[in-house]
Amino acid sequence: MKFTHIKIYLIASALCFSLASQAQKQQAELIAARNAYKNLRYAETIALLKPVLAKDSANTSALEMIANSYRLTKQYPEALRYYEQLNQKDIAKPEWVLHYAEALANHAEYEKSELWYRKYLAMVPSDRRGQYFSEVDFEKLGKGFSWSVGFLNINSPASEYAPMLYKNGLVFTSNRYQPKAVEHVFAWDNTPFSDLFYLEDINSLNVVDADSGATATNKATATVGKINDDNTAPTSNDSKIVGVYDPAVYVALAKTSASLNIRPFSGKINTKFHEGVSTVLPDGSIMFTRNNYFKGKKGKGKDGVVRLKLFTAKGTNHQDIVAFPFNSDSYSVGHPTVSKDGKILIFTSDMPGGSGGTDLYYSVRLDEKSDWGRPVNLGRKINTEGDEAFPYFDEDNTLYFSSNGLAGLGGLDVFSVKLKDLRPVGSPQNLGAPFNSPYDDFGVAKTSELTGYLSSNRAGNDNIYSFVKKEFGIILKGVVTDASTGLPLKSATVILRNGDKEEVLTLNDKGEFRKPLMKDTGYELSGKLKDYLPERRYVGTDGINKDSVIFVPLKLKGTNDAQKFVIDHCDSLKKVFALQNIYYDLDKYFIRADAEADLNHVVALMNKYPDIELVTKSHCDSRASESYNRVLSLRRGESAKAYLVKKGIAPTRVSVQYFGKSRLVNGCTDGVPCSEAEQQMNRRTEFEVVYNGINLALIDCK
Repeated sequence: MKFTHIKIYLIASALCFSLASQAQKQQAELIAARNAYKNLRYAETIALLKPVLAKDSANTSALEMIANSYRLTKQYPEALRYYEQLNQKDIAKPEWVLHYAEALANHAEYEKSELWYRKYLAMVPSDRRGQYFSEVDFEKLGKGFSWSVGFLNINSPASEYAPMLYKNGLVFTSNRYQPKAVEHVFAWDNTPFSDLFYLEDINSLNVVDADSGATATNKATATVGKINDDNTAPTSNDSKIVGVYDPAVYVALAKTSASLNIRPFSGKINTKFHEGVSTVLPDGSIMFTRNNYFKGKKGKGKDGVVRLKLFTAKGTNHQDIVAFPFNSDSYSVGHPTVSKDGKILIFTSDMPGGSGGTDLYYSVRLDEKSDWGRPVNLGRKINTEGDEAFPYFDEDNTLYFSSNGLAGLGGLDVFSVKLKDLRPVGSPQNLGAPFNSPYDDFGVAKTSELTGYLSSNRAGNDNIYSFVKKEFGIILKGVVTDASTGLPLKSATVILRNGDKEEVLTLNDKGEFRKPLMKDTGYELSGKLKDYLPERRYVGTDGINKDSVIFVPLKLKGTNDAQKFVIDHCDSLKKVFALQNIYYDLDKYFIRADAEADLNHVVALMNKYPDIELVTKSHCDSRASESYNRVLSLRRGESAKAYLVKKGIAPTRVSVQYFGKSRLVNGCTDGVPCSEAEQQMNRRTEFEVVYNGINLALIDCK
């Protein structure tokens, strides 16, 4: 018996020791992961955290680090998985909610993304990203643009991005492998450092995949190669650098295509660290982005981070490297673009005093021999709390840039805005799909008004695509006729309405009308004439991507005697049947207490005049997408009808119509700053009385 007790004790002791050893090992793994994460070695962080989470899947610290590491290495599906787990915690940090909303957009789950952006807006009302994304209509992003996008034969299994036109060829950034072992790797994601490469003949570029969607296949060939000299795991000596978009970890070795004649750019631009986004100056000099590495010395900020700086390669064969006068060890500057005359420089920086993340700045000089002036922030119409980067300034003073702070399809999207005296004219416009995708889209270079190149990681890593802007027109044509005789009614009034904008269309002698329409837009077309019943039709241009004509005949029916009585007495009848709108709270459809008195008046009127019928027309403000608002406005109309039916009104006497945000009563359209009182006016249900088959609201008593 004593021996048995001793045996049990020894087994229990061994078990406790084993559990303690496992706990110590797990703690050591977590400490190592924190150290890698702190030193920006995100690929290593991911590898260290996987066994930790395999044993403790609810470890909040590990979940947060691995989610952020996947996001920062552009592995969005994995980031989505872990942000979803984080946001199931009892108390979620605002940044978790924001990054989860972003990851959902990367996965094209826009309705769910919109919901989480709204949650973020409630947590951080001052951050405009929450407002922009919670109010965006994803279905109408890029309205007015149509693109053809093609995957190019320049791409490899490595990264290629930031194209720049140079002489007869193309300069681009890549971390493609050279035919030798790689001495240094970028510890951020375990990829080689990037250099500038030159394709001598731009005419050798061909589209190898015309898929314009977000999942084009990388068709470049590859073989396996080393990731550093000895194929060992990365160490803290490899690097610690912020600012260049090199996405997934890979070990594929790109086969250089001799037929394309691609070579590293000449001169003293390329070093053992990152060289990237560049622009050409009028004298042929190249301004480019590089890590804080100059004349053989690597500079660091006080936090030990090597940042980005701008340099200009001058002289014969670009041998003379000159630093931008506003470089700093404490913040990054990079991604240059220069106006055609070389006097305006626009670049990216996270210098103090910006809106948040990275902002766009400009510097001005008098001529090529002058120094650049002190940088000026391009302002809050362009810069957000997120990142603005990769500017491109074309000959027509249009600025193209990428942002993840303005509402887009996910990740970085490309926007355009006209500049006048270096100030934006209007708001930046999202270029829409397929130019943009749920992933990162950036680095534009135009070859003409309608063609050019862009970078995107929609296929899994950074690649260069061609784009062509497709020009087409959509024309509305129609004719107004008498429904009985078929004769034209040239005296009729035809109104085309979009949102809060109305236009009276001109009719010719045959009663015909013609009007160009915008892409992906909904319109209301109505026709009316004295002694005829008005007619109203919906016209939509969604999904049209080629030259098209939409023909809409308006056939007006003459009125009978009872209807003529209504028309002749419309002023008095409208006064008798006047009804007040009822209003709703933001995102709600329940009947408020202040609406019950108006609804009770509707009930009394319908009981007094049993011959009348009612049309409820429900609306929303401009915030949120069109699809979201259409459903919300339907629910508002059904709520109003349910209240009337509950009070004894027959359901057949009440019809429900719903319009989302297509019929605003004021100018509070997408992106227009309005007070809450102004927005409230649009969140409404209107009541229209139908008497003797005539909707009184459609009659012009004049």
